Amino acid sequence: MTALIQVRQTCRLCGSRRIVKSVPLAQVPIVSPNVGTENSVDGQRLTRVVAPLDNYLCEDCGLNQLVHVVDPSLIYKGYLYRTSVSLGLPEHFRGLAESVGSRLPLNAGDLVVEFGSNDGTLLSFFKAAGMRVQGVDPARQIAAEATANGIPTLADFFNAAVAQSLRTAQGPARAIIANNAMANIDDLNAILKGVTALLAPDGAFVFETQYALDVFEKTLLDVIYHEHISTFSVQPVARAAPHHGLVVFDAERIPTKGGSIRFWLQHRGGPRPISARVGELIDLERDTGLYDLAYHRRFAEKIGRIKTSLHSEIDAVRRTGGTVGAYGTSVGCAALVHQFELESRLDVLFDDKPFKSYLEGPGYHLPVRTAEGVYQEMPALIVILAWRYAQSIVEKHQKFLERGGRFIIPLPDLSKTSK
Repeated sequence: MTALIQVRQTCRLCGSRRIVKSVPLAQVPIVSPNVGTENSVDGQRLTRVVAPLDNYLCEDCGLNQLVHVVDPSLIYKGYLYRTSVSLGLPEHFRGLAESVGSRLPLNAGDLVVEFGSNDGTLLSFFKAAGMRVQGVDPARQIAAEATANGIPTLADFFNAAVAQSLRTAQGPARAIIANNAMANIDDLNAILKGVTALLAPDGAFVFETQYALDVFEKTLLDVIYHEHISTFSVQPVARAAPHHGLVVFDAERIPTKGGSIRFWLQHRGGPRPISARVGELIDLERDTGLYDLAYHRRFAEKIGRIKTSLHSEIDAVRRTGGTVGAYGTSVGCAALVHQFELESRLDVLFDDKPFKSYLEGPGYHLPVRTAEGVYQEMPALIVILAWRYAQSIVEKHQKFLERGGRFIIPLPDLSKTSK
């Protein structure tokens, strides 16, 4: 199994060897619920193979990252997740397309390339506005479906060779976009080389990703898993870009996924002035302590306190013979099962739109029910792992509360809901 997991010795963005473990976390399976169930090696299911999820901080550039890197082909070739199933994300992408189209600005016929394009939801808005579009995504089935739906998508990983091939065939791209994809890529320098090769002289590379400052300040523990191997902030990106002839000309904090950031890059010497927000966010990151190990230790201590309190609540229910469920089976929710050591404390899982009928890992095989299953199972307590949707989940299940059930929400701070 060691061939499936590589351990980095250097920062994946700046190459420094000064990377230190800053937040120790539990081991989790190397593939998540987003991955097809056929994934196995030598007869062993990959959902039962675990690897460390510890967060490391680069003491030179400041990038937060995982050093245990799972073979990306295991994760992405049989990927199941579709953008269109995420609540509110298609609407967010419509707004992003409008922002990029007006800010650059884009004209009819301009080429827009997105890597990690998934089902083509974002590119469909650019196509509707008259632009030429090209997706790049390694998930073969999803790429084929997107292409069949009118969004041409290359089933491959984006890199310098793919970028040069696209430029030769279609010309330079006025906009290159990556949404929640940069965090999933180990060789970031290959990506930036590809962007430099494909981007038009007056074009822009726009990418959205989880914002490290929000992860720590808002306790977004559920965004840390083996698909997300980097958590970005402005300082490391601003330092890395010039090595590839690029410059960050703006950075915007956005609310998606609990707290994200939208980077805008162009060729060095490009037509757009550098926004004051770039320097302001770097100052905020430093002043808050994002690059200090003591700040990271406080985050780890908070997680420990939440876990202890959660165990106390669950164990009290189980001692009286009550059953315990959890709501949410996304990859982030599955990671929380491990981070809070709930594997042996849960009886059943619920999800509005489950990908699978079970969640499995080392030593557990938990059944997954739809939302209606709450009333068939009637556990005494449900832990809302999909905590960002807690309000809508609670509102939807008032009957559960009326019948004596209770909800507990572990993040960003533990809270309880009952009738």
